[in-house]
Amino acid sequence: IEALALRGHFGPILSYSLSDFQPPLYHFLGLAWTNLFGFSEVALRTPSLLAGLGLVYLVYKLGELIGKQKLGIIASLLIATNPLLIYYSQEGRTYILTTVLVTASFYYLLLSLRHSRPRGLVLYAVFTLLFLWTSYLSWFVALSQGVYLLYKKRWDLLTALTLASSSLLIWLPSLLQSLEIGVGDARTIPGWGQVVGGTSLKALALTWVKMNIGRISFDHKLIYGLLVSLLGGLHLYLLAHLKYQKHLLLLIWLILPVILVSLVSLFVPVYSYTRVLFVVPAYLLLLSLALVQLQGRYTLLILSLNLLFLALFWFNPRFHREDWRSLTSYLNAQEGTVVLPSLKQDAPFIYYNLSLPLQSALDPVGAQHVYYVKYVEDAFDPSHLGPTDLARLGYTLTKQRVYSGLQLDTYENRN
Repeated sequence: IEALALRGHFGPILSYSLSDFQPPLYHFLGLAWTNLFGFSEVALRTPSLLAGLGLVYLVYKLGELIGKQKLGIIASLLIATNPLLIYYSQEGRTYILTTVLVTASFYYLLLSLRHSRPRGLVLYAVFTLLFLWTSYLSWFVALSQGVYLLYKKRWDLLTALTLASSSLLIWLPSLLQSLEIGVGDARTIPGWGQVVGGTSLKALALTWVKMNIGRISFDHKLIYGLLVSLLGGLHLYLLAHLKYQKHLLLLIWLILPVILVSLVSLFVPVYSYTRVLFVVPAYLLLLSLALVQLQGRYTLLILSLNLLFLALFWFNPRFHREDWRSLTSYLNAQEGTVVLPSLKQDAPFIYYNLSLPLQSALDPVGAQHVYYVKYVEDAFDPSHLGPTDLARLGYTLTKQRVYSGLQLDTYENRN
């Protein structure tokens, strides 16, 4: 979708930004980038890769500031091998950029708390302003910082935060429009809330699981549960050695935004571990502090587990992102009509230049061969009316093909 928006498929980028579910900074940066480097997959994903590399450096500097060089090295190694951060450093989406900007903001916040200098104050305000303009949910990070600064009575930093936040006033009409659309979709599209995000104990637990093992899972639930339990026990043991009163700012960074987003998500379905990716550096810094406290005895074990989870992800195609390119290449060699549960998900086919007719599962079909792509079906067609209607019209399921994250069902009308 982002690539099509930058190409102008949805109209001028400002008009698109006004109706999108995030502030416009990422779109404007993407527009400048693609004007220079084009719209290839590599070009679209390179900014996230650069942001991921920048995050490693920033966490090193932040760790060094908190606890000297050893902490910086361990924390940066945990960041560099974290499966979830690596995954989003390969995606052309705003999550990793927001994480980098939030981390930079906290770095200059902590620096200014220790050494009140104009340069640090200005850079804190700049990076805060930037992350506020990349993600609506990052606004809760700013609110969390404000709570801490009130507690510390640092009026200079609170003033800088207020000035940065006041820039958002001009974007409030767009936010209200996005909220209206989001609430409307949650009411009219069955299952949409479960797809885009919702508050539950499972969602909160999944946040911790995914920030440590990445986007992998196991079909055998007993194995999955045992792995998570053992990993959780290890982390609890390590984190129990911390003196948290010394690291209140990291705790606020980690916990308060998650609580606030969860509360909002009771009314508007926005909570997802991907959207609070910006708390991962805080958790890994706390974990690194625990490892340093224990003289680094468990550092190699934690890093080895990161590499194990990465290997499980890299060498198992079913965990990879959706392979729309291969699917489209196959379909372009066929004859017939391609059907989706909803045309709201047609962006990948447009990007990869699908040559076959494309329509919604709710529209009548007349082709002899129909290629039904089962993608977010539970959100747009939870009753499975598409396949039911095809069967009613005399279509028979003749073949199934599986691509990473996608399933293609081939139907043939033999009447």
